[in-house]
Amino acid sequence: MHNLKSISFPAFALVAVLGVLGSAQALADAPAKSIRVKYGDLDLSTQAGATTLYNRIRGAARTVCGEEGSSFADKAIWRSCFNGAISDAVVTVNNPRLTALHQGNSPTVTAMLSK
Repeated sequence: MHNLKSISFPAFALVAVLGVLGSAQALADAPAKSIRVKYGDLDLSTQAGATTLYNRIRGAARTVCGEEGSSFADKAIWRSCFNGAISDAVVTVNNPRLTALHQGNSPTVTAMLSK
């Protein structure tokens, strides 16, 4: 687990369970791993800020979930870990722009399409 000293700006923990072996029991026994993603330097009321945070979250999810693996089962487990970690982090932040970006409904794109 990555440990950071106390920080005074907003941050959240991105949590995902690693499933390297592919069995349900291995997933249940695997320790949770998390990375704290800092975003106090971002203005989440802007599309640029939300996009930067989303990219940080995706990078942290890649780190937490490890390598994808080559078998179909390993890829499915990795995708579940990766997508779940991102979804959990987005819910934790609870920001409308970030949520829209995660759902593929970028406010900028929506505004351009409605013209």
